[in-house]
Amino acid sequence: MRKATNTAAKEITDIISDSFYTNPSVNTVTQAKNDDSKRKKIKALAKFAFKTGLRRDGVYFSSDEKGVAICYRFNAKKESIQDYLYQIELVVTSIGLKRLPAVLRREKYIKSRRPKSSDYLYFWFFGVDKDARGRGAAIELKNAIFEEAEKDKLPIYLETSVEKNKQVYERYGFEVYHTWKDEGQEYPLWFMRKE
Repeated sequence: MRKATNTAAKEITDIISDSFYTNPSVNTVTQAKNDDSKRKKIKALAKFAFKTGLRRDGVYFSSDEKGVAICYRFNAKKESIQDYLYQIELVVTSIGLKRLPAVLRREKYIKSRRPKSSDYLYFWFFGVDKDARGRGAAIELKNAIFEEAEKDKLPIYLETSVEKNKQVYERYGFEVYHTWKDEGQEYPLWFMRKE
């Protein structure tokens, strides 16, 4: 496992894009009208996640380069002009101005459920190339993140809208501390933490 650099941007965004093509939470944000549009919007979201995570030194790449995790100290860095530029690019390429108010309300609610003042690791995105699943990349990344949390004595927070993922996280010691189902939303969003 290694921390990723800009040289791995394409490989990482491809893995994230493929992993989140069927993710209900991601699809709520992008709301694409057709398959081609959906792929472009999810790719733009993956690029945003990569650039944001990289700026916070929180992009992990498995040693076989088939698994990616974005996990960083949430309150360690203030947002910069560069972060705002990334966000504007995301609105233009993935969310759209019409969807922006709903996405901002959703993000505000999600952030309101996380700790306000304490430092923690935020486990944002995780994905493994579909042809490499079950070969150890996921365990390698999980171990690296858990070691960092232990070393720095930090809890880990995440949200997931995929029940199978929720069950895996619970198996590794995460607990659900809040569940939310927004109006019109077909799935719940589970808020989880590992102390």
